[in-house]
Order: sequence, then C-alpha cells, then structure tokens
Amino acid sequence: MSSPISPLSFFISVVYLLPCAIMADGDKPFVELFLKAALSDRKEKGACLISQQWLMTLCCLVEKGYIKLQVTPMTMDLQPASYVRLNAARHLPISWIKSGTIDGEDASGLVISSTESLETLLIKLGCPNLNRNLKASDVRAAEKVFEDLYSSLMQYIMYDDKTSLYTVLSSLNSYLASAAKPYAMGDEISYVDCQLAPKLQHVRVAGRAYHNFDIPLDMNHIWIYLRNIYGLNSFKDSCPATRDILMHYDLKKRLPKEIRPSLTGSDILLDIPEEFRLPSSNGDHY
Repeated sequence: MSSPISPLSFFISVVYLLPCAIMADGDKPFVELFLKAALSDRKEKGACLISQQWLMTLCCLVEKGYIKLQVTPMTMDLQPASYVRLNAARHLPISWIKSGTIDGEDASGLVISSTESLETLLIKLGCPNLNRNLKASDVRAAEKVFEDLYSSLMQYIMYDDKTSLYTVLSSLNSYLASAAKPYAMGDEISYVDCQLAPKLQHVRVAGRAYHNFDIPLDMNHIWIYLRNIYGLNSFKDSCPATRDILMHYDLKKRLPKEIRPSLTGSDILLDIPEEFRLPSSNGDHY
C-alpha cells in the first residue's frame, strides 16, 4: 500500500514551508534549501537522491528544534532571486541561512554547498551526526556497509546484474541484525539513517519498475528497519512521490512500456510485507 504525501501548509510561488518550521524561535537559524523540482510538478520536490538525503537531515533538525526550514523546489529556467545571489553555478542541492544565530553569533549568509558543509553545520549546531553521543568511528563503519548500495542498484538497472546489489543488501541485513535497534545507530534516528533510508527507497521503487524486484523477505532486519523508518515524519516529508522517482530513472534508462508514472498519483511507497507490520486496530500502521 502506498500513502499520499501529506499536504504542506502553504505555497508561495515555488516555495513551501514545512509546517513544523512555522512555530520556531526567531533566533534559530532559518535555513532555505534549494533543490531540483519534480518533473511532474514544479512546486514539488524532485527525486534527486542527494536532495532527499539533505532534506531528511534538515527535517530532523527541525524536529529537534535546532532550525527553521524553508524548502524551495526550482528549475534552472526559473531561478529564485535568493538562489541567484548565491552564485551557485547551477549547483543543486544548496542551502543558506537567511537569518538567525549559531552559538550566539550571527549566521546570516552562511552557505551550505556540499555534503561536507552540511555535516559541518551539524557540528556547529552541537548536533554532530544528529546524535552527539555517537562515535565517529562507529558512524564511518555503518556508512561503509551501504556505501555501494546506489552503484549496485544502477548496475542492476543498466546491466541486469543483481549480484552486487544482493551482496550489499545481505551485508546491510547482517549489520542491522547485529545492531538490534530501531535505527541504524541505535534507538534514535541519526545522520546515517538520512543517508541510508532514501537509498533503500530508490532500490525498492526502481527495482520494482525495472525487474519486479523488492528486498527479499529473508532479509527481515531490513524490513523491520523500513517499518520503523516509514513511521517517521522526517522520512515521509522528505520522500519524493513514487511517480517522480520513476521519472527520474526513466531519464537514465527507459522504463518498461507498462510503467507509466504520469498516470499515477502523488503517493509514496510505504508498503511492507504483512509479516513485518505492527499489529493495530485497523491492520495498518502508517
């Protein structure tokens, strides 16, 4: 079963504000994130994997009370004035701090233009890896487990070779089994989850479209992990519609003729096998 994307509070041209950002304190950094607009709707976020990872990270910062957030989907033929002023050389995603302070100092104008600078922002906010209690060595070890997940997906899509994908997924399943926690690094969501969860979503959506593939049922620890991830607002608010992920991959390799994303709705893929669902009164938990 898929779930509709929850409507965001309001639109201003191609700019929308996440609902949780509106109530924030005026001194908190007010971050604007520019990302590529969806192919189906210029007002919606597109399916760029890195943009999804950034947005999930920033949504977590909003939930933790560290920042306010404005998300601006855009296209290069209709660039917002604030994006032009960054001299970004057509680079996306990119973000900047419109106003606010960090550690008592004015942070206005600070530009976050790379994954490294996003990670630096987390440190400056006193929230490294979204969880200050994590050891850097443990974070690196976790990231290494799935660092080849996207490249192995592309190998499967382009060359019909799933060997590498199975290997990475198997290693990930073993890692999650050893962790024995709701999320990759423990009981709380971390920056590692913001990297991993979007990759798994792309594996599921693209894998189904091209090869009728989904994560094997015997990789139960991945399914339990996804069950927990799919319950997070930070994931659901940052996840592109399935149709936009499909359109994104169609540009890389033509989708099978029977797959017509333009005819689908704005749902996001959140279904999991019945044996991994949590019991609830209506049989559904998302």
